[in-house]
Amino acid sequence: MESKENFYPDFDLPASQLSAFSLCIDVFIISLKNGEIVRFKPNDLAHFKEWLCRFNVRDIAVNDGISHVYKRC
Repeated sequence: MESKENFYPDFDLPASQLSAFSLCIDVFIISLKNGEIVRFKPNDLAHFKEWLCRFNVRDIAVNDGISHVYKRC
């Protein structure tokens, strides 16, 4: 059973199922650990982003998950 703080208000999934996110204008695009993609438009963008960061959900704007060795310009 997931703890209550593992859930964000009005968002049905626990943080433990989230892999990464990106913010596009005012909608979060979230990759789940099972490979699915979901979208969420919170009332408070900053608060939701803080919640994601508290649970170490990867922000692809900061870390795209690709090792710099494999990146090409």
